[in-house]
Amino acid sequence: MVCDTGPLLHLGEANALHLLQLAGEILIPEVVAREFQENAAGQILPDWVQILELEEVHERKAIEWNRYIDQGEAAALALSVQVHADWLLTDDTKARQFAGQILELEVHGSIGFLLWAVAAGHIADQKMALELLGSLANSSLWVSERVLQNARTAIEKLFSA
Repeated sequence: MVCDTGPLLHLGEANALHLLQLAGEILIPEVVAREFQENAAGQILPDWVQILELEEVHERKAIEWNRYIDQGEAAALALSVQVHADWLLTDDTKARQFAGQILELEVHGSIGFLLWAVAAGHIADQKMALELLGSLANSSLWVSERVLQNARTAIEKLFSA
């Protein structure tokens, strides 16, 4: 999985960054590592997050895509294409639309990742899942009340199944 800066920050603020490791290999481009260090307010990038350099052809794509989306998101998209990533994790709406519609990548956000962790059995307690959702809602992640309610409902359904 390739991740951009937002989910690293938001999951870190929610004390849930460790959950990313459960998804397997986590890759980020160098620019995302820099953005994380500049914005993480004392958080440290875990050593299990791998920082990869973009190949020249993909670096050019990132520069081109930076006209439409932010630099970190563009680099994460380019890295996703470079490594043929299974997922791209981003909370940026433009980047999600671009990745899904133009590049046909599987894209998830922090809340979708939390729901995956619940569905995969990595969070075995409903109360903990709802607390983590609340922590994400109280992080710097902007999320609508409708999305939060849908996520609460999904968590309840996953635990009642």
